[in-house]
Amino acid sequence: MGAAPVIRSQTKSRIDMPLMPSMAAVVATAHAEGVPGEYGIHPVFPHGGEYRLTLQITPPGDTEFEVVFPLQIADASAVRGRKPKPAAYLAELQAQPKSPKAGEPANLQIVVRKREGNQVVRTFDVQHERLMHLIIVRSDLAVFAHEHPVQGADGIFSLTYTFPTPGDYHLFADSAPKEAGGQVLLLKLKVGGKKLPVPVTRASLQVLFPDANSTLPAGKTLRLPVSVTDGTSGEPVTNLEPYLGAQGHLILIHEDSVSFVHCHPDELDANSGRDGKIAFLARFPKAGKYKGWAQFQRGGKVETVEVTFQAK
Repeated sequence: MGAAPVIRSQTKSRIDMPLMPSMAAVVATAHAEGVPGEYGIHPVFPHGGEYRLTLQITPPGDTEFEVVFPLQIADASAVRGRKPKPAAYLAELQAQPKSPKAGEPANLQIVVRKREGNQVVRTFDVQHERLMHLIIVRSDLAVFAHEHPVQGADGIFSLTYTFPTPGDYHLFADSAPKEAGGQVLLLKLKVGGKKLPVPVTRASLQVLFPDANSTLPAGKTLRLPVSVTDGTSGEPVTNLEPYLGAQGHLILIHEDSVSFVHCHPDELDANSGRDGKIAFLARFPKAGKYKGWAQFQRGGKVETVEVTFQAK
């Protein structure tokens, strides 16, 4: 028999979350491995979870076809005492004034860089109608805000924000560099000024998570059902409006104030929203207590309700 023929085809890959079609996907072009018919890709997964790998293969002189594989990706953790590899992207924060004070506007500028080469990232995929979601919490998780910085022509994201109270703040920049999938990058900022009470906002919605009183497994994708009722009448809310491309958003932050989860309802659930019932898809990356903020929009107004979960 003669030598095996070398098949030169074009192969592209797309990796996404199968139950979250609106989330930005990781796109990569395969490369030949030096063995006939064998190709490789080197994706970087932003977090653990259930993924779907779609290969688009174009054989020479033949019709393009697709092959789909399910992928289970574990959460990042230390292995034999070694720290996890650093993230593929990093962010830098500059504040004006440099030391913001509570109750006074501050201009925040965020730069996203690719760790390899330290290059500024200028092009991003849209995730839930924005290029960047910025989650701002005080380190004790007593203060929460969900903001959207605007990107300038230089690639820098800017936001004018007034911190309601002094303290140490953690800012989670949630964005998707072009074809790299969603990345959550942590920034820290100390805010001074006079001690002010934490603002309290009462929502007109009653939000009930039955699983909030249970201990949930970590490292596994879960459906978290929720019932949304009117706080006055007690009737199911059936007129929720889309908020940033979803029926709702659920932000979860571990008690360490560092581990972050941004959840959305199951987009493939045809019954979602009926009788005020929705199911969020969530994955707790590690054991411990999580504080959450569920956000819904009704009558043009976004309302935020707090919730806590326990994972082990």
